[in-house]
Amino acid sequence: MQPDRITRRAVMAAPLALAAAPAAVAQVQPHDTPVLRLFREWEAMDAQMDKLSGEAADAMFADLLALELRLRSTPSTGVADFAAKVVAFTFWGGACLYEGDAPEIWEEARALMGRG
Repeated sequence: MQPDRITRRAVMAAPLALAAAPAAVAQVQPHDTPVLRLFREWEAMDAQMDKLSGEAADAMFADLLALELRLRSTPSTGVADFAAKVVAFTFWGGACLYEGDAPEIWEEARALMGRG
């Protein structure tokens, strides 16, 4: 038997290997990066702010925006970092992302797309 030869057994086992692949991919966690650590802080602060109202909410909103700026200014090390920035800036898609509003995000988008 030659090692580079495709066998009937290999062909029949391929669908099983492909079926198991999504489960393996689902278990992969993004690396703990500075951006993702800041994003987790942002998520926690955003959730806490949802429970507040009035001046307390306004004060926390200013802190949330300052944290968001730190998040946006921290260089991404991968696609998960970039996604975290977009999520934070748009509040999970609740706000639009115009180029003039977040030049750091658009600069990274252009770099990721090879247009930097």
